This record gives sequence, structure tokens and C-alpha cells, in this order.
Amino acid sequence: MRTFVAILIASAMLASAALAGCAEDGEDSGVEDVDSSEILEVKLGFESFPEMYTCEGENLSPPVEIGGLDESVASIAMILEDPDAPRGTFVHWLIWNLEPSEAVPEGIPAEGEVLNPPGAVQGTNGFGLIGYYGPCPPQGPAHRYVLKVSGLDARLDLPPRSGRSDLEAAMEGHVITSGEALATYGR
Repeated sequence: MRTFVAILIASAMLASAALAGCAEDGEDSGVEDVDSSEILEVKLGFESFPEMYTCEGENLSPPVEIGGLDESVASIAMILEDPDAPRGTFVHWLIWNLEPSEAVPEGIPAEGEVLNPPGAVQGTNGFGLIGYYGPCPPQGPAHRYVLKVSGLDARLDLPPRSGRSDLEAAMEGHVITSGEALATYGR
């Protein structure tokens, strides 16, 4: 019986110490604290993609508004994806090394390195093409399109035509702020 009581007391002490350690500063609780100042406000200016930004229209990249940038952001990276695609998440646009700005212009050319915005680099989308390729879902219910925007503490040394996994690997450890916007499109 004494052994059982000793084990019970020891277990309670260990549990108490573990819980106390979770509350201490500097301990990793496994839950990331997000300061509201670290979240970007990203706006596309529409809830459903206008035809001009889709494969059925001019297929122009849309303008993007980004709020909440500060002087610690050295560059911006963006990924546009369709999580509702029939074969899993589909990438429509990869662009990085954008200068920190509250506005990304419409109609960025489908080139690896672009002059406007200066210094921006684009990767290969799910169609195997460089740059933006707009929503083009199969007939049926509308798909969701998520634009993920990351503020980075550095410019990325990543060549044009790089894919999503390369971009995400290059961004690792450099994301200091992020946000996203959602819009739909269906045919």
C-alpha cells in the first residue's frame, strides 16, 4: 500500500511540475501565439472572381491590397491555390520577391522575372506554366481560391520556374507576418 501511495504522490508531483512548466515564459507549449500585429490584411476586392481574372476571360492576375506591413518586411511572397480541385489542392500562382507595398498591380505578365513590379519572380503553376493562371474549375459547384500572402525578412534566392515545394522550403524560417484572402469561382 505504501508503494502505491508513494507512486501516486510522485505521479501527482510530476504532473504538477509539467503543468507549471507549460505556463513559464520561453517554454514551447506547442501552440503558437499570434500577435494581431503579425497578421496581414489581404484584399482582392471581390468575393467571386470576375471573368477577366479567369481562364474564360483575359486571365489577368488580380490586383491585391495588403495592409499591416511594417519596416521589418523585406519582401512578399504569394501563393494562389484551389483547395477544391478534383485531384487535391491546385496551384494557380506563385510569386515572390515582391517589394513590400500595400498594392500589387493587376496584370503581372507571365514571365519568370518581371519588371513591374520590379524584382518580382514567378514560379511554375499547376498547369506547368510560369506566372498566374486564373480559376478554371470543371463544371459544377463553385471552387474556393485562397491567396496566401507572406511577409518575409529577406529576399529569396530562388530561380524563376521554381515550384511550390521549392518556394515553401526557401520561405522556411523567413516568414514574419502573413494573411490570406478568399474568393470563389464556378462555371
